[in-house]
Amino acid sequence: MAIGDRTESRLGGPTQLGTTTTTICTAAAGYAEVIKQIIICNTDTVDRTVTLAIGTAATAANRIMSALPIGANDVMVLDTAIVLVAGETLQGLSDVASKVNVTAVGWEKQTA
Repeated sequence: MAIGDRTESRLGGPTQLGTTTTTICTAAAGYAEVIKQIIICNTDTVDRTVTLAIGTAATAANRIMSALPIGANDVMVLDTAIVLVAGETLQGLSDVASKVNVTAVGWEKQTA
C-alpha cells in the first residue's frame, strides 16, 4: 500500500460491548480510517442502550450517541463519514455487558 491508497475493510468488530468503555477500532500510526457504517446488534431479549464515542477518550464531549436505545433482538445500521486519524478510536459501552455487538466498516488510508 502506498501513501494515499485506500482499502475497504472491516475496521473493527464484531466487538461485544461491556458496561465500561470498550475499544472497537483504532487508527494505526501512519493511517486514517473512514468509518462508513457502524452496525449495532442487540442479542438480548430486552431493549438495551448504547453509547459510542470517537477521539482519544470516551468522554461526554466525544460522544456521537449517548444511551441510545436499541430494541430487543434488533440491528441498527448507522451510515457515517467519521474520520479517525492515527491514534484515535471508536469506543462504546452498553447498559449491560455481553449483549450488544458493534462492527465498524469503511476505508483505511495510508497517510505517512
